Amino acid sequence: MPIALSNHPQLFLDDYLVSRLRNLKRDMKQPVKHPANPLMVQEHPWESRYFWYTTVIYDEDWGKFRAWYMCSEKPRVQPKYAVGYAESKDGLRWTKPMASPFPFREHKKHNLVIPNGHGVCVLKTPWDPDPSRLYKAAGGDVFAVSPDGIRWTCHDWKPAVGKNDTGPSFAWWKGQYLAYVRYQSHVDGWRTVVRSIGLSVSKDFKRWSKKRVILESDEADGYPWGQPHALAVTAYGDVLIGLLPMMDIIPEVNNNLMGEMHVELAVSRDGRKWHRVADRARFMPQAKPENWARRVWDLGFHPGCNMFVKDDRVYVYYMGNRCRWGESSWRCGRTRFGGVGGRRRTLPKMDPLIAHYGLGLATLDADRFVSLRPTNFEAEGTLVTKPLHLPSGKNLLINADIEKDELQVELLDAQKKVVPGFGREESKLVRHDKLRYRAQWRGARGGQKTLSHAPRRKPLVLRFTLKNGDLYAFQVK
Repeated sequence: MPIALSNHPQLFLDDYLVSRLRNLKRDMKQPVKHPANPLMVQEHPWESRYFWYTTVIYDEDWGKFRAWYMCSEKPRVQPKYAVGYAESKDGLRWTKPMASPFPFREHKKHNLVIPNGHGVCVLKTPWDPDPSRLYKAAGGDVFAVSPDGIRWTCHDWKPAVGKNDTGPSFAWWKGQYLAYVRYQSHVDGWRTVVRSIGLSVSKDFKRWSKKRVILESDEADGYPWGQPHALAVTAYGDVLIGLLPMMDIIPEVNNNLMGEMHVELAVSRDGRKWHRVADRARFMPQAKPENWARRVWDLGFHPGCNMFVKDDRVYVYYMGNRCRWGESSWRCGRTRFGGVGGRRRTLPKMDPLIAHYGLGLATLDADRFVSLRPTNFEAEGTLVTKPLHLPSGKNLLINADIEKDELQVELLDAQKKVVPGFGREESKLVRHDKLRYRAQWRGARGGQKTLSHAPRRKPLVLRFTLKNGDLYAFQVK
């Protein structure tokens, strides 16, 4: 069956559109961290113990970047966690408005907006006709609605999601809210649990299905020591893209926390079945754990619950600190788990402020998560798509990083025969913007043809031939 395309960019994160690849491989790209990181740090008493899971969006109606993050006070008091709010005009310099929408212990002025949240994912939902539910949040034990992202009405969803104390995420997808939450199971012989990813579903953001497991680690991850910690999901055109933080736990008796963490990419088209991108290559690797004096501020990090595109840049915000995963200033000095041979391990003591939690930003060009590039640069690479029903639009835009004449595109019919006048010999790419090229074909009298001149009543196949460089995506627009 031919695939009906939308006008969204078509990425090569999976093989959904691919009929044949020859001498091409997927190459994972990595976002670049901003040199001004950390952009926001602990500064108030209610942030002194913990400053972690976050959501950042760009709110066009406000003309601002807006952030919601989890924090807690030291020493530990009740409620243990709350959700703070911050905003920025440029995404770099942040302020924490003392909105104080409710009393919070002895603090007369504060920027807390949810009084008992372990960390929430926030989504703006203009499709909801009720203005009091324009913003939605879910995470920990609560889900909530708000007219402005400041004043929230909270509800208990623990009966549906149970224990849910890792990075939250939810997305609106094909008429449903899909919430990705913590799922855990016991391993024979262990005193602890193994993490995986659960899914809870709601059509109305009122009633939620009981969570079920949808993504688990396997032998390739080093199960049970390799575990997914969360799945931060973003609706991105025709797919859901997940930032997948993977724990590499030190293999010691009863340890299910101490170790390293890196972030991979996963992709899904239905929200249930997930494909690990580029053979589980690392999208955000962890830095080498040096001694304390040489550690980077974000040795330990966790991605926010989402990412977004603004001005042709993908924004990936994250929280970080100087500790390895499983270390933190408030745990140090306490016995944590049994070592090799059953020996007990005590973490080193450290200064309470050495953790240095902060908000970081990493960015990459739009649609450039993964490229296709030749395995052997002395030979051409070829990508042939499946038959496609192309949407309306005058131009075929190709997101690529190439030199002159390194990439050609042809139009084929369903029998893989070249459509007359749209072959490789006539193919020419013209710079459209800093990321994209516009496909053209030379006419018989020296004129130029675009996709608007091609016969499109029947399915077409695209064939890309790449001599060098990187091919990221294509789009009809």
